[in-house]
Amino acid sequence: MQPRQYIVKLLDAYEEEVAGAVYFDGLAIAYPAQSAFFARCAAGERAMANQMAPLLKKYQLTPRPQAELEARGLHHVRMDAGGEAMELLRRSVHSYAGYVEEFQALEALGPSEDQAILAALTAHEIRLIEWMRAEIAPDDEHGSMRNYLA
Repeated sequence: MQPRQYIVKLLDAYEEEVAGAVYFDGLAIAYPAQSAFFARCAAGERAMANQMAPLLKKYQLTPRPQAELEARGLHHVRMDAGGEAMELLRRSVHSYAGYVEEFQALEALGPSEDQAILAALTAHEIRLIEWMRAEIAPDDEHGSMRNYLA
């Protein structure tokens, strides 16, 4: 039996990935010039949620209804869209560091048999931040996100 704190954080992380996919899909519409970038971010969120699904099944966790998670993602789009896309990405780089910390804490709580998925979750968030940094400065030594995906 896992501690309640682990179960709650696990479910929350999954729900954030599902809502995050909707969020990035919405940003792809709001920022047509960066639509390919945001669509790839959304795909990454969906892939991570799918990777986490076995843990939800293992612990018999029921996420909030899909419509509620979609509404959460769309609410964040309404809050964040409207300004400059690059400024949004700069803010996101800083704020997403908090997700990395949360996911590392989740890893610390999780049992050894869950570690591969939990580590993938943390790595996914770090990679998302790297993609954002590359998108902000496509002329730097890292190139654009397309180089990360090639």
